[in-house]
Amino acid sequence: MNIITVTGIRPDFIRMSEVFRALDLDGNINHTLIHTGQHFDRLLSGVFFDELGIREPDYNLEIGGIGKEHFHQNAELTVKLIELIRNEQLDPDWIVFLGDSNSVSVAPSLAKEGYKIAHIEAGMRSRDRRMLEEINRIMCDHSSELLFTYHDDYTENLCREGIPRYKTICVGNTIVEVVNNLKDEICKTPKRQDIILLDIHRPENFKYPERLQGIFDQVNLLKQHYDLPCISLKFPRTYGMIDAMSIDTGEIEPVDLMAYKKYLETIYHAKFLVSDSGTAQEEPALLRTPVLVPREYTERPQSYHTFCSYKLHIKCPLSNEILSYIDTAGDKMNPNWLGKGQASKKIVEGIKI
Repeated sequence: MNIITVTGIRPDFIRMSEVFRALDLDGNINHTLIHTGQHFDRLLSGVFFDELGIREPDYNLEIGGIGKEHFHQNAELTVKLIELIRNEQLDPDWIVFLGDSNSVSVAPSLAKEGYKIAHIEAGMRSRDRRMLEEINRIMCDHSSELLFTYHDDYTENLCREGIPRYKTICVGNTIVEVVNNLKDEICKTPKRQDIILLDIHRPENFKYPERLQGIFDQVNLLKQHYDLPCISLKFPRTYGMIDAMSIDTGEIEPVDLMAYKKYLETIYHAKFLVSDSGTAQEEPALLRTPVLVPREYTERPQSYHTFCSYKLHIKCPLSNEILSYIDTAGDKMNPNWLGKGQASKKIVEGIKI
């Protein structure tokens, strides 16, 4: 059986790492790993191959680049990937994607060519069409013949959209295995709770001066309340807009993007996170660290319902509810919505049926 995996960004390499390994170890599968090159900086892709023991990709399509718009990447990826499959005679039984990055946007073109698509992380919906990711995930889901969901809620989303239930398999979240493999190393000392971590990189936040300023104002108030240092991951687009719009970041210190183990260690020892990242509602839950989410919508509502995160309304004053959540969430968190850590095995079994 010939399986192609197509992956392009930092979070997806991390979440696919155990799936890659399971595919490579199966004697009945010939696995071709294709890197789209959407993330091309070493800290955004290459370092994770080293840290997580991911083998080198068989091909790198190099679609990323400074100043490239999403439609440039989509067009280039479509041409390069289909021509690669044809010219190298890869003859895939399945082409497997994870997530909602621009790398999955090629799925409709592949389906038109008659290739069978499998989508991991299927069925997630924020119902916010301002998000490019929402459009990407819908296109990929409706181009797929096999849909691996993380939770029964996502399976129901697909069924409501007319996708037959028999095409879906609920496998749990692939991140559980990844974090479990690193937990002993990350959690070898007691939690210090001596820092606040800020992670803002979504366009619906950084494109709007009032919203971006509101997030920094709230975080500075929290910093003062807890009298803790606060560091902010220095995403280039976010800090480019901070400079362009003269946002007052207060006493928050920008820091370079971190390697994955360093990132997990920082999460583990943080008092709490403030993050608009969807995936940052997952690892902190497994490490018992609260997360404030400055977004109007989330594709992970289970995180709110299980005390793993709290929706931060940036226009409201700092409230006792927010402080109570931060101070008590660690004891209430229930990360079971992420699954039991068997996703990669279930995915490979599902592909082979």
